[in-house]
Amino acid sequence: MTEITTTGSLSAPVRHLDDRRITLEQLRTFVGIAAALDFQVASTELMRSQSAITQSLQKLEEILCCRLIDRRRGQVADLTEDGRRLLPMAQEILSRLSTAIDSFRQPELQGRIRLGVPDDFPLGNIATAVRRCMEINPSLRVEVTSALSSQVCEQYRQNEIDIIIYKKVAHATTPGTKAAATHDTSSDTILHRQPLGWVASQTIPPNLDGDIPLITFPEGCAYRAAAIAAIEKSGLGYFNAYRSASYHNIRRAISAGLGIGILPHNAIGSDHVLLHQPDILPSLPDIELVLTYDRSRSLFHQFVSQLLRNGDIAVPHAA
Repeated sequence: MTEITTTGSLSAPVRHLDDRRITLEQLRTFVGIAAALDFQVASTELMRSQSAITQSLQKLEEILCCRLIDRRRGQVADLTEDGRRLLPMAQEILSRLSTAIDSFRQPELQGRIRLGVPDDFPLGNIATAVRRCMEINPSLRVEVTSALSSQVCEQYRQNEIDIIIYKKVAHATTPGTKAAATHDTSSDTILHRQPLGWVASQTIPPNLDGDIPLITFPEGCAYRAAAIAAIEKSGLGYFNAYRSASYHNIRRAISAGLGIGILPHNAIGSDHVLLHQPDILPSLPDIELVLTYDRSRSLFHQFVSQLLRNGDIAVPHAA
């Protein structure tokens, strides 16, 4: 009995000390490597040498007694199962710390902000960021509107929305997508850019003998505009095999084999296949996620700064 009691009393402090050995720098290193999946890129982003971030990651893995990164020939192949489990927890810890520091460094934001986001933007990304901003600013009221990118752009031009996040074809400057065109003190910030692809069901091959059966969003969607412009430029034909404003329904229609969808690479489902048929399907441009607001308004500027720090909005995610 004495031995059992002694062993039990020693094990708890050891676990407690193990918890304290994990540093914020180790968590930042892991999150940085997980985001880039490249040691060199993570080294640049974290402004630390590759050897330093490698040692930091190895120390974290040693403390947790598991591998977090799958390495192949010294390169990052992917996160391990333990790494994928740790990532959201590490991100939450770092975000909570940032939120706590912000609450002391900055004056409390007050007022109303109308935020517009595209329908195919993952709700969890923006909801988490907005919630954290409101937690440190109890007197702030944020009203979020979700619609097609063309619609949130139009609402911005009509001063019905204060800040917008929208998607557009890379390098496009047409009035339909350039939201800042009518706001003298507005400017666009590209949060990220990702390629578009032709996507079909993995088990039901699409029929490409005639007109292309398109699965798309309604008019005003950047994906749709990019696909139709590419098709028409190539002299091909198409028809609307399925059209919906629901991102979930679009992906299900692709899975059911109703036609060919146009999706960013990060949104391709496990039962989808990316089509590589340049002799039939034309190449597609990249899509940009853009943030626009009136930078002369101090409230908007401070809110955007907090929003970007409190969420992973600028990181591509599947919707």
